[in-house]
Amino acid sequence: MNKKQLTMKLSAIAVSILLASCGGGGGGYYGDNASGNSSNGGSTTVSTVNVSAISLTDSNGNAVTSISSQGATAQVTVKDGSGKAISGAVVTFTGENMTFGTSNATTLTNAEGVATISVLPTNSTVTGVYALSASASYNNTNSTASTLNIVFSKQDIVIANILAASSTLESGGSTLVSLVTQDSKGDYQNNVAVNFTADCGSFSSSSITSSNQGNVATTYYAFDSNGNLCDGNQKIIATTSTGTSNSTSVSIAQAIATSVVYTTKDAVQLGINSSGSSSSGQIEFTVYSNGTVLKNQNITLSLEKAPTDLSFISLGNRTTQNVKSDSSGKVTVTLYPGNLPGPVEIKASLPNGLSALSKNVTVTTGRATQNSFSLSTSKQSLQTDKDGDTATITAMLADRNSNSVPDGTVVNFVAEGGKVDGSCKTVDGQCSVTLRTQNPRPSNGRVTVLAYVEGDKSYLDKDGDGVYTPVSAGGTDTLVSNIGNFFRDDNENASYDSSTGEFLYKRVASPYSTNTCAISTVDQPNIAYTCDDQLATTLRKQMIFSFASDTPTFVANSGINGATVSDNFEFQLFGNSMLTVPMPSGTSISVTTKDNTDGNNLSCSAEIISGSNPVPTVLDLMAPSIFSSSSITKYKVQLTGCAASDNILVAVAAPNKTTTFRFTR
Repeated sequence: MNKKQLTMKLSAIAVSILLASCGGGGGGYYGDNASGNSSNGGSTTVSTVNVSAISLTDSNGNAVTSISSQGATAQVTVKDGSGKAISGAVVTFTGENMTFGTSNATTLTNAEGVATISVLPTNSTVTGVYALSASASYNNTNSTASTLNIVFSKQDIVIANILAASSTLESGGSTLVSLVTQDSKGDYQNNVAVNFTADCGSFSSSSITSSNQGNVATTYYAFDSNGNLCDGNQKIIATTSTGTSNSTSVSIAQAIATSVVYTTKDAVQLGINSSGSSSSGQIEFTVYSNGTVLKNQNITLSLEKAPTDLSFISLGNRTTQNVKSDSSGKVTVTLYPGNLPGPVEIKASLPNGLSALSKNVTVTTGRATQNSFSLSTSKQSLQTDKDGDTATITAMLADRNSNSVPDGTVVNFVAEGGKVDGSCKTVDGQCSVTLRTQNPRPSNGRVTVLAYVEGDKSYLDKDGDGVYTPVSAGGTDTLVSNIGNFFRDDNENASYDSSTGEFLYKRVASPYSTNTCAISTVDQPNIAYTCDDQLATTLRKQMIFSFASDTPTFVANSGINGATVSDNFEFQLFGNSMLTVPMPSGTSISVTTKDNTDGNNLSCSAEIISGSNPVPTVLDLMAPSIFSSSSITKYKVQLTGCAASDNILVAVAAPNKTTTFRFTR
């Protein structure tokens, strides 16, 4: 295909594009029937077409005002009178001694109203200033032209007289770099874009256009854009858009470390090796030279204070080590805790003697231990007459040194009745669940709640090494109270009863021949012949709650309602007819009198002189077989000045109901 044929083909393509944009349902924001106002073959009428200023960029996307033989890209944006982008507008570029990217110098705007085209000088001999214009047309509406003066630069540009004002610099220093742009004959050339680069360092301006007899100048800084200092011999390279380059060098003095700082922001609290938390932690130091971070510096790290089984830098190492700061001037130190708690202090020293110490680093956190596991509650006697009365149960844990266990330690819960949350995760050694009244409701109104968590048995560290070593392994340490398999003691007899379906948790599949287990109790149930001499176990703690009625069951020594009582009479209050639970927590009891005997010069009064009033939130719910004689339910009333026929009224105010009992003196 000859040049003439190619030109005709390109023109035919351009004409087809123009036809498609005129009355043929142009795309983008205009020409869409859904937008309405269709009056021109489906295209939207536009009364004003505006063309933005022309921008010119080189192949790297840098803005330029001069064009070399490598060419540049011209770009405009076309909008309507309201500032809305016009898609499919025809943009025509014109200019003397210019060759454009299309044969007719015409392009279409995209969906954002942007049109671009490449621009080159017609030949390498073209130089000087020329006007580049762009105009747009859409649906027979034309814009005014936008014009940009551009410079076609000579192709034989050279960079001459490149020079650094100071060839030697202090660390972090700066110097002026200057040069002149010329042609091969030595004539000065203006409007030539020059870009500056260096392996290390930064510039006040990295791209400058020559002016005033081809002069170009910028400032070189001996540190990079991130603030990292440069040193040694650094080459500064200047390059024109035509690819011509020249360079100069500066020698930068070695930076001197003036300080080392401990830069770990937060306190570091490490768990002991067997705690189940992370087995290592990290701290950080940073080296500076007059406030600027300094890379590749020699640092000596030493262990100043730490538990005897802690190592640093590498697992098992406790000796002083020499390291170098990284590209950000930082030194990261990995810590490996052992099984002993205590403060940790690492020292970082510079060769000149300056140093820094780590702060707020400690080994504290261990696994939960048996003797540090406790339960508490917001109230212990709930109202059973309705669904939804709640109590908050809080589990508190600590390790064998009474330090907090790792956050996220999971405590599980099961309950004999009602509904309890299945688990909670600790924060600062504690977490809470909610117990709620609902079915099932045990017939005796007593609900056993069992909490359990993985942890360690309590032991006596007889050799003082902080590590449990049983006699069977050649050690001397002994367990304080050995525990094995356990159960939820629903009938509160401290024995596992499979016939009643009590919840069972097994750690061992079959019994041991020797019984080393501690005695089972209601608050810490345990099954005989299931205990080994190892440290790890499942800790357990149990608590009894009552589901009590708002309607009291009244038991008096002298009868009920209308019975005759003495000046000192006693009665008991229960939350059920089986006499196994107290009234709901918060229930209050009051006593009043009615003097029915006139003329005896006596004034009848009554006072409760003993008993829990109101019913407390936390109770001693002893075994149901002896609870009926519990002091929690017993009350004693002292009568003063009461004669026969005077009335004594006992009012029991439960959370949702008040019941009154009447007696006669």
